Amino acid sequence: MKRYILTFLVVSLFAASVSAQDAQEGFILTPDEVRIFYKIVGSGANTLVMVHGGPGNSLESIRADMEPLAKGRRVIYYDQRGQGRSELIKDGKKLAYEYHIADLEALRQHFKLEKMKLFGNSWGGLMASLYAVAHPDRVERMVLHHPASPTRGFLDDMDDEISRRMPKIYKPEQIERAKKISKEEYWLQASDPVAVCREFFTMVLTTYTYSQTLNIPFKGDVCAGPKESVRQWRTTNRHMWASLGDFNLMPKLAAVKAPVLVIHGAADVIPLRSSEFWAYGYPNARLFLIEKSGHISQAETPEILFPAVETFLQGTFPAQARIVVRKW
Repeated sequence: MKRYILTFLVVSLFAASVSAQDAQEGFILTPDEVRIFYKIVGSGANTLVMVHGGPGNSLESIRADMEPLAKGRRVIYYDQRGQGRSELIKDGKKLAYEYHIADLEALRQHFKLEKMKLFGNSWGGLMASLYAVAHPDRVERMVLHHPASPTRGFLDDMDDEISRRMPKIYKPEQIERAKKISKEEYWLQASDPVAVCREFFTMVLTTYTYSQTLNIPFKGDVCAGPKESVRQWRTTNRHMWASLGDFNLMPKLAAVKAPVLVIHGAADVIPLRSSEFWAYGYPNARLFLIEKSGHISQAETPEILFPAVETFLQGTFPAQARIVVRKW
């Protein structure tokens, strides 16, 4: 089972919800002339920039579930390059993390933000951190929401945990089916890649939750976006992770002085130690642990998540957030 998936997302499979709030949308052009799609929800004097999960997802994987954050502020979502409604990228070298950092900087400049408040969901937590260590003076504060790991080693631990959980939920023939449809070639050759995406993540995402079911009120859509963008999901994912190599972001985190709130679900497939590393590595960070949540707290425990995030965005850490003292 090992390595049949390397994904970090948050998520619902079934698109259905349209925001009740008016949304503005458009494109920005990156330094290498790639069109990046954005959507703005809400309005207000403060701005929050959302970095979605994946790699391979779109902003629709989180937008509907995160609507509470748009109350009284402007929230800017964007589709990362090669994903969603942003320009499809065929050259794998242009999917490397350095380009993603440049895209986020281009977004900051386009909206004339001196510093950004960032919310990084899952893989987006690692992506936001890659940006932060490259541009520490451009980050005001940052939420890492069930963040992907700061080192390569924890990716293996996550993959192992998924492999342990799958047999508890599915029959052997179902697991074999999941392995088959997880392969990049299967997606590339599929007549209906969106259907493949929905079948695959319907199975896998059960392992991400506290209840080990999908009986939670997801609103977003992991499989949103143009058909050809969804077809490239596995390819985009592979190129992105390959560009990071045997990465370890820990030595670079000290350069970021902005406050950082690290949110972790006790039942996440990502190990708690991974989030503790983030909270320990950043000099001004705290860890907020949600006991009855997996990787999808915006749907599993919204009554806990959103007040904590709101407190942090308004300038203080939530009372339950703790400083991590090194124990390893």
